[in-house]
This record gives sequence, structure tokens and C-alpha cells, in this order.
Amino acid sequence: MTGGVRRLFRLPLALERVAGWHLQRLATRLTGVEWIVLETVGRRSGRRHEVVLDVVGGDQARGVWYVQPADGRRAAWVHNVTARPDAVARVDGRALPVRVRDASGAEGAEVVLRFIRRHPRYARVIVWFVGYVDRIDRPDAELRQALHATPVFAIERRG
Repeated sequence: MTGGVRRLFRLPLALERVAGWHLQRLATRLTGVEWIVLETVGRRSGRRHEVVLDVVGGDQARGVWYVQPADGRRAAWVHNVTARPDAVARVDGRALPVRVRDASGAEGAEVVLRFIRRHPRYARVIVWFVGYVDRIDRPDAELRQALHATPVFAIERRG
């Protein structure tokens, strides 16, 4: 990922630090898509790292959120949670202990398909930007099969 694209992805995190969780609520109202801040521990450094992620599915009451890495499995946060799956998620101004697991495959494809159908305009932008699939105006079965290889992670509240 280039430096400019990386800065673009980090802009929501900078704004979240300045405006707090109110920015997340505003962004959710504008886009209809929830954001979550994930704090991981570096697999080599042991230092804390933060990333803002779009929530593509889940159930806040049950404490589960599904996310997709924009940079695929190359994303640093993916490497961090693969090595150390226990993390902290910030949701609505609350810090929650979580465990992150790979939900790619049938589970992840179903979650992303539902997200695409609920948010078609936003999904078109994401598909263009990230490129996990070539287009979203395909039958569900065909799109579900194409999404099967898409990396999806479940962030689940612990305790």
C-alpha cells in the first residue's frame, strides 16, 4: 500500500482521536455503515496499534462485528491478530476486550453478501477500491461463490 493510500485509510483514526466516538456516530448516520476501532498488539514490536475498520455485519447486542481488511491478508493488523488474537475494540466510546478470528469462507461470504445487498452504493465504492470482486450486480449464488475467498474477520467480545 502506498504512503498516500495509507494516510487516507488512517484519516478516520486521526479524526476519531480528535472528535472521539461522536465522529463514528456521524459517519454511521452519513453512510449507514458502522465503524469500529481495533487496538492490536504488534506481533514483533509488542507495541499497541490502532486501526479503524468498516463493520460489514454482526450483532452489537451479542458482541460480534465482522470486518474486511482493505489491504487483504497483507494488512499489518491481520498479521497482528493472527499472532495475538486477543485485542481491544472501541465501540460507541467503550473499550471492550475482544478476540479476533478468521471468518473467511462460507460464513464471511454470507456476511459480506448481506452487507452488499443492504448498502449497494457504499459497496460499489468499496468493490472498486478494494477489488475483492469485479462487480456486485450479479446473482446471489454467483456473488457468494466469488466472495468465498474474501478475507473476513469476526471480532467477538470476550467475557
